[in-house]
Amino acid sequence: MKFSDAAPFFQKELQKLYGTFLELGEIGVLRRSGGRRLGAKIYITVAGQRFIVGLMELSMSGELLEVFGRDRVIECIRDAFSEKSAEPMEDFFLDFDDEATTSEDLTPHQARERLDQLLQTGTAEALAEARNLYPLLLANPDTRGAVLHEMALLELALKNTSAAENLFVDAVKEYANLAQIELIERVVERLTKIVGAEAMKTHEVTRTYHRTQEKLRAIKALSDVSIFKGLPFGLLTEMEFEAEDVSLAKGEVVISEGEPATRCLIIRSGTLDVVLEGFEQPRTVRSCFPGEFLGENAVLHPPGTVPTTASLRAAREPTRIWRWQGQNLITLMERYPELEIRIRTAKEIHQLDSFFSMHETLQFLDVTVRDAMLDCLYTVDTVEPGRVLIENEEVPEFVFLVIKGRVEWQPLSGEPVSFGVDSFVGMRDALHEIAIEGEYHAAETSLIAVFESEKLRALAVASPPSVVAILERLH
Repeated sequence: MKFSDAAPFFQKELQKLYGTFLELGEIGVLRRSGGRRLGAKIYITVAGQRFIVGLMELSMSGELLEVFGRDRVIECIRDAFSEKSAEPMEDFFLDFDDEATTSEDLTPHQARERLDQLLQTGTAEALAEARNLYPLLLANPDTRGAVLHEMALLELALKNTSAAENLFVDAVKEYANLAQIELIERVVERLTKIVGAEAMKTHEVTRTYHRTQEKLRAIKALSDVSIFKGLPFGLLTEMEFEAEDVSLAKGEVVISEGEPATRCLIIRSGTLDVVLEGFEQPRTVRSCFPGEFLGENAVLHPPGTVPTTASLRAAREPTRIWRWQGQNLITLMERYPELEIRIRTAKEIHQLDSFFSMHETLQFLDVTVRDAMLDCLYTVDTVEPGRVLIENEEVPEFVFLVIKGRVEWQPLSGEPVSFGVDSFVGMRDALHEIAIEGEYHAAETSLIAVFESEKLRALAVASPPSVVAILERLH
């Protein structure tokens, strides 16, 4: 998008959101981790003084990406009357006419080739340039841990020990997400040489290592599986009788993406990688640990009538599973309705976990924080058109994620604003306990995930500012 197209677009969107209350200012190009964006500074004039409210950001393809919220406008007005100085706004890095090639113009493959050349050169200047290229390789969750590990080693070479330690911590979080315990052990060994054995006893990396080891503990009986705890002993006995006990070699695929869903399973020992095939290269999005129930579509639909959504591949050897034909569990569900409830709950959690791991923003949270968000889940519900989710002047008791359908915010004046699939509703207001102006309601029959605001606030309080910033962006 060119300058002549960007200015009218920003003006139209600004008037749509705020009428003529705010003013469009300078427009330029911003550098972001995901590439270049167009940015416009937005101003407000209060009592004869002009204040910067924030930025509107637009992708180079013309999609509106970031807009400040109403609370920011209110904050600026308060600052004007309290004579508080406004926070400085970031400068733009490029002009619209600047067509020089930057690192953001490189594809990940080109960046990798250039990195290898720079690392082989080994000069201080080459290593400094390499540092700027590494972020281009962080988008793929399958290799993110290895990239962060490399970045840590580079910082060590540049004598930046503190930065290296932080990157090692981030690498370990990614390794834990994929159950790569051997790679975590390498980081533990390296960090021990840096910080010493005594400091490593209580180090965050050591805690992550022990948590991952605990999650890898084998399951001895179905009664030890969390989603089945409390089910009748007779049901669990019948399930074990119906199950096949299968051992898998490392790399063996037990379910292939797209095939008819006819079987389901529980991991007894080892791990299974969830692999998505719809990319240039298959992408591993997470690892499943002992006790996880997988393949729910084989029992929640007539077996073979829906396709599987991902491949499951043994990541360790040996990996053992209990495996059932879907029809056999359907027969048990007819006699034990509570079994269906447990399996549906497992499916909903898996869907959310997969969504979190692939979400543009949430994927950069480590797996422990994503798990903590799942712990905030209250229910998954189907709501009819017109159902009010958050009332006017209400501090949201719940935060909603639209799984299917559409939710609308009807402000006190003006046109409604729609929130479609994968949108969060009420997150920022819930975190800061701000009363809603207007009303949120279902615009059509919708499937929504419902999160408890109180638990989300507790998560935010216990988290570092970087995590809180990510949660606030889910708005």
